Amino acid sequence: MEARHRMTPATIRSVEPIFLKLPLERPILSPFGRLDARPNLLVLVRASDGAEGLGEIWANFPPWGCGERIAIVRNVIAPMLVGETLDDPRRLYGLMHRRLRLLANQWGAPGPVHQAVAGVDIALWDAHARRAGKPLAHLLRDDGAKPDRVEVYASGVAPPHVEQTIASARARGHTRFKIRVAFGEEKDRDTLAAARRAAPDAPIMADANQTMSRAYFRALLPALRDARLEFLEEPFPVDDTDAYREWPRDAGLPLAFGENAQGLASLDEVIALADVVQPDITKTGGVSEGLEIGRRAVAVGRKLCLHMFGGAVGLYASAHVTAAIAGAHWLEMDANPNPLLDLTLEQKPAVEDGALLLPSGDGLGVTLAPGAVERWAA
Repeated sequence: MEARHRMTPATIRSVEPIFLKLPLERPILSPFGRLDARPNLLVLVRASDGAEGLGEIWANFPPWGCGERIAIVRNVIAPMLVGETLDDPRRLYGLMHRRLRLLANQWGAPGPVHQAVAGVDIALWDAHARRAGKPLAHLLRDDGAKPDRVEVYASGVAPPHVEQTIASARARGHTRFKIRVAFGEEKDRDTLAAARRAAPDAPIMADANQTMSRAYFRALLPALRDARLEFLEEPFPVDDTDAYREWPRDAGLPLAFGENAQGLASLDEVIALADVVQPDITKTGGVSEGLEIGRRAVAVGRKLCLHMFGGAVGLYASAHVTAAIAGAHWLEMDANPNPLLDLTLEQKPAVEDGALLLPSGDGLGVTLAPGAVERWAA
């Protein structure tokens, strides 16, 4: 069917959450907890003309949090969207937030609501671009460019496997690396030194996962400087706004955060304070607001590095948004053995010379791997 025929009016027939859970070769340890399996919460949108779209809802921590996001999609979003015209995903995104605003306030749960809306928004954009017969990045570009890859960095490098993880990521085509420093002063110093040994000339970043006090930061600052970091991510709890407003600019250490901001207003404050802006389109904003906040950040000279530490659908969606923004910087990509990247889609992510290759098909260009849902359904 030609694209011009597919763009005749169609309505949304169904909005379905798909919850997968895949075991890990080795657990992921973080300040928030331990993961022995990777949860992957997807959304499948079907239209009346047969078009489909996939999205991803952020679901890393806590592992038991997926249930409430599934309930939001099934009980609120799906009944709201079924029967709506699949015309403008931005219109539908605004509709979802207007209808869910009071629920989020009454429940005291704006985070899960934002995440559920974001994942559904991604699926709507995927279906919309497929109906238009274009890759999503090409549809979203405002200058006619047709990118086929985005620059990425390998993330989640943590002790005790720092040097091995970097070597493995290098072998898969990565040229930039982000390490985790959230394990105590001595171990963090060793981690920074090991990363610089493993990648002597490569760009290296560090993520503190909100764990530092100001005193801890000052104590670790010499080691952070010696590592020649491109940026330090979320050094302090993200609700400690004073700490971020008082960031020591004379330290020569670029500040990065934004993955936990919710909505345009919060992300505008991130743009005002951060050197590197890191929205996560599966956590907040989806494609609709992710594109807008990304362009705002680039327009005022900030580096835009979309956060992404989930599954392959979210990775490819983030890649398309990154590719759609002229001047965007690097996209985050998990460096660890991640079955969500290897087993859930027919299109396994491939990196060449530090760049993730975009699939060639319409929309996100991805399809669920045969049998994946049946095998890994939680």
